[in-house]
Amino acid sequence: MLVIYLVLGILYESFIHPFTILSDCVGGTGGLLTLLVFGRDLDWYAFCRLIMLIGIVEKNAIMMIDFA
Repeated sequence: MLVIYLVLGILYESFIHPFTILSDCVGGTGGLLTLLVFGRDLDWYAFCRLIMLIGIVEKNAIMMIDFA
């Protein structure tokens, strides 16, 4: 996590932008809440989908920071 923060800090030349990107855990929380609401187990398929969802949310945050 520290290495990712340092790489993003070098990329954006800021200490705030990497923190805002890495603190965006809405995707993971929403995915786990959806599993809970529909009564599904956290099996390997759900875990892989959750990792993909977090990756998509993080990529979206990075693109929003780049655009701004």
